[in-house]
Amino acid sequence: MAIRKISPSTKQMRLLIGAGLLLVFLWLGLKSWRIVQAAQSLRAAQMDVETLMAGGLATLDPDAAETLMLQVRQDVMTLKRETAVFMPLTPYLGWLPKVGPLMTAAQPLAAIADAGTEAAVYALRGLKPAIPALQAETGGMERLAMLVNALATARPELQQSSQAMDRLIHARAELGDASQLPWQIRALLDKVDPWLPLAQSGLKVAPLLPDMMGANGPRRYLIIAQNEDETRPTGGFIAGAGILVVENGRLVDLTFRDANLVDAWSDGLLSLTKPYGDPPLPLYRFMALDLFLFRDANFWPDFPTSAEMSMQLYSYGQDETLAPDGVALDGAIAIDQQFMQMLLQATGPIDIPAENITITSSNVISAMREAWGIDEGEAVHEWIFDRKNFMATFAAAILDKVQTDFGSIDPLYLIQIFNEAIATRHLSIYVRDPAAAAVLHEVKWDGRLRNRTGQDLLMVVDTNVGYNKVNIYVDNTIRYQVNLSTQQANLTVHYQHNGADPGIACYQGTPYTTGVTYIGRADTCYWNYLRVYAPSGSSLQNASRHFVPGATMFNEQTWDETAVTVTDDPTGLAVFANFFLLPWAQQLDATFHYQLPGSIIHNQANAQTYRLTVYKQPGTRPQPMEIVVELPANAVLVTATPAPTEIGGTTVRFDVNLETDLELMVTYR
Repeated sequence: MAIRKISPSTKQMRLLIGAGLLLVFLWLGLKSWRIVQAAQSLRAAQMDVETLMAGGLATLDPDAAETLMLQVRQDVMTLKRETAVFMPLTPYLGWLPKVGPLMTAAQPLAAIADAGTEAAVYALRGLKPAIPALQAETGGMERLAMLVNALATARPELQQSSQAMDRLIHARAELGDASQLPWQIRALLDKVDPWLPLAQSGLKVAPLLPDMMGANGPRRYLIIAQNEDETRPTGGFIAGAGILVVENGRLVDLTFRDANLVDAWSDGLLSLTKPYGDPPLPLYRFMALDLFLFRDANFWPDFPTSAEMSMQLYSYGQDETLAPDGVALDGAIAIDQQFMQMLLQATGPIDIPAENITITSSNVISAMREAWGIDEGEAVHEWIFDRKNFMATFAAAILDKVQTDFGSIDPLYLIQIFNEAIATRHLSIYVRDPAAAAVLHEVKWDGRLRNRTGQDLLMVVDTNVGYNKVNIYVDNTIRYQVNLSTQQANLTVHYQHNGADPGIACYQGTPYTTGVTYIGRADTCYWNYLRVYAPSGSSLQNASRHFVPGATMFNEQTWDETAVTVTDDPTGLAVFANFFLLPWAQQLDATFHYQLPGSIIHNQANAQTYRLTVYKQPGTRPQPMEIVVELPANAVLVTATPAPTEIGGTTVRFDVNLETDLELMVTYR
């Protein structure tokens, strides 16, 4: 048997291959070691973070927090560098047992870690000087001023953090459903997810706060106090108005007055000393109003529009085109009773010695209703212009709490409360400065209706025109059905009056008498001017017809009409309006059938996407809503957000409780 000799060149090739394999194994081993070390360091850091934050912001060590965050950032960067070569392969490794879901999610998870730690490092670096300000034991105003000054210095870092946070939000959206990932990742996401929207909004708004809080001169804001028991478009009937003055981060002044006293009344409060213009036509038609006064300024659901009108009428009535200090009104803030209840959750109880009462989140609404009543021996004409003085006393007590005891308020919880109030539409903020207004619009804090192209839109807007507080007793539900083949929309708003029938006739504007009570003004019939907002280009086809006897109306004018199209709304959206009367203990359906524009469906990548934004009317309670989307024949549903309640053939149904504005998306082929 012949022995085959191996040539020198073959030996060299084998040696080279062996050496190459050895280097690859060494390289993989080194990478694996670095990856394991970084992962172990991150796991340890998670425990350290939980320990560091155990006492909350009050006990947080800023230096230790910065050191720890920089170490976490370094570990994440190490993982990013060491795993970069493998990342292009991970989307194709879903077939691997047990770790398949983790592999396919590796890219967005890496992006989340990268963007999240970058956002945290910049935010902590910028806000580090503010932490001692929040922990200081000095008076309330001094601490607030220190915080505002720290935010002014931190503006560059906060802007960098905001950009990283935007990337984090995008990566989290790309990750999508995390239910198949390891429990450690799911647990971490469960902790982080609820805070992401607040962090994103907060980082965008924080650089504006020094200017908004008067770092460059005093700022004056109109506070519009609304009563949602009498529904109006931006949150309720305007019951009171105040001027909040801030300068150098300090709350300098907060004065309140009854909304009835804002206009240019003579000393006797019986006549006006200035001419006033005509009100919007529905207020004239359904309430017999001859003049457009401050208390009715929030006629439009687009808050910037109503805010501007409110500021104009306030300035006109109070001769405040320019204030004594030379500063005009810089913006408007609308609140309602629910906001006051939420605010007291953060501030804690407020003592009002003049009224011999302590106001808490559990009794504030009942206290405001009780303060509305007429005092014994008080004349009715005196009471009409004095019944809301409690608001001024309450505002002064809140200002005193902030000025003297700000240290008792948890700032993070206060921020969380403000964000929740904005999301649930119990607080709206508008500023006149264009740059700040653009940011508030971006984070959806300003209550503006967006006329987006290429999607559907819906807002149901009730306006109580009955001179009463009946919305305490009235509930409504919404059913919206849209056919994507024909772009036909069918809307039904169902109203239920929950009051007991007293067996008497309805009459709008029951006169004030000596025995008047708040509940007495609520226990009556409901006169409602109803508007429906739809995408621009929508056209009304038919609607329900409602009969309102003239005998029930203040102006004795009978209504027996169907809905009309409003042509002068400032939003540019399509608006359909109707009017009805809902007596005690009865139900009523208001229906609208209209043609949507074909542009509501977006075609991309061999799929069609339907988007719908539903705006919640400010001040309203959560409203049950059913949305039914009819897909074209033979269409196949690809994705739907939020998760549908039911899918049957080409019908997709959603049941939601409208607590905040809703974004809905359906993609199909």
